[in-house]
Amino acid sequence: MQELLTVCGIAVAMVLVTAYVIVRFQRSLDRPGGRDGLGGIGDAFGNFIDVFDPAQAKAQRDLKAEEHKGPVAPTPDDEDDPVRLVNGPDGSPRAVRIRRSRSG
Repeated sequence: MQELLTVCGIAVAMVLVTAYVIVRFQRSLDRPGGRDGLGGIGDAFGNFIDVFDPAQAKAQRDLKAEEHKGPVAPTPDDEDDPVRLVNGPDGSPRAVRIRRSRSG
């Protein structure tokens, strides 16, 4: 009976110490600069999403690739196109210009 009380006492003490450490850690995160350097932890556990939800992981990679995609570079043939969009000052399409053929 004494051994059971000792084991229960140790278990309760471990739970209380763990709860105390968690509360102290959470409060330290609230201070300015408390979350600096925690990005590596998120990256370490971020790979679990590939295992448990691969479709969402692929969707997130596709969205990130879409954000970083640059503008399409013009090709030399773009000047020969008879239909051309004219952009306004804000970059949105304003008009369409159709060039006449030079056959005469």
